[in-house]
Amino acid sequence: MQFVSRNALAAALAALCLPAVAWAQDAAPATKVSAQIFVNASQLDRDGVVTDDEGLALDLKRTFITVDHRFNQHWTAQVTTDVQWLRNSDPTDVWLRHAYLQRSFGKGNWLRLGNAPLPWIQQESARDGYRYVDGALITRSKMGNAADYGVHGQYTRGDFTYAASVVTGGGYQKPRLGNRPDIEARVGWVPAKGVELALGGYRGTRALDAGDMPRQHTAQRWNAMASWVGERGRIGAQYFRAEDWTRVVKPGSDDQRGWSVWGSYQLSPQYAVFTRHEETRMSLDIDPRTRERYHMVGVEWKPNKHLRLAAVGKQLKQETATKSLESHEAGLWAQIAF
Repeated sequence: MQFVSRNALAAALAALCLPAVAWAQDAAPATKVSAQIFVNASQLDRDGVVTDDEGLALDLKRTFITVDHRFNQHWTAQVTTDVQWLRNSDPTDVWLRHAYLQRSFGKGNWLRLGNAPLPWIQQESARDGYRYVDGALITRSKMGNAADYGVHGQYTRGDFTYAASVVTGGGYQKPRLGNRPDIEARVGWVPAKGVELALGGYRGTRALDAGDMPRQHTAQRWNAMASWVGERGRIGAQYFRAEDWTRVVKPGSDDQRGWSVWGSYQLSPQYAVFTRHEETRMSLDIDPRTRERYHMVGVEWKPNKHLRLAAVGKQLKQETATKSLESHEAGLWAQIAF
């Protein structure tokens, strides 16, 4: 099935906008502008050696500027810009992270058209709770996109939430069209207060088969997550299994695996402690000795609703068939929101 062209997508977006404008009198329009900044100052060393490139430095991990507009009680739109500047990088990366129109059908039920969050990464970040320090398992291992262009829907019934996206597969950072759409889906079940059990999956070519690049394989990913979020604590675990994520246009099949556990505890309204450990194996068939182990621990201070500040230590161990590398990073991470 051939995916819609950019012109067709723009025409569909315009068609949805027309009734939103026509029905604006149902509720007073409102526009809200907000911003969120992730920044850190840290020192990085590899194998116990601090080089000029890896010493104490400042990273602007993310700057989100979001404009939310409500046309009426059913129709809304969101645009979010994303700016990143990492140590020794030039130039600064600037992306359009979100740009979508939403039709709501009651609490927890909606349909979105455009560049919107994908089901899995959005929820893994929400359950982990410390995205400003580091992305969770799928984000950090680059086994999925946070947002993509396409059609997105969510339906909530009782204790179950169903979400699915039919997208280009290229992601918001490098938007492009492949020869067919990709699909991501997620089912979440809340059997008790604060507890969620979730299953999800992804299938497609990640828009890598465009042009003269013939498809060799179809990328697939399966996810499972169990988590609990309470008034003072969080705990959770996540697992993924993937096939040919990096081999879509390359000969030879390869599988990937990964898991993660995390937890945090609120010592007081201002202070919390948190930790996370994860392991990934990104080449089980071609180079089975490739393995990565990541561990992070931190203490957070939250003086008000606008600032979160954390002292964090990270350890990363990477092994391949030919070498083993260990790196450590320590410093301050902050989230500023207004």
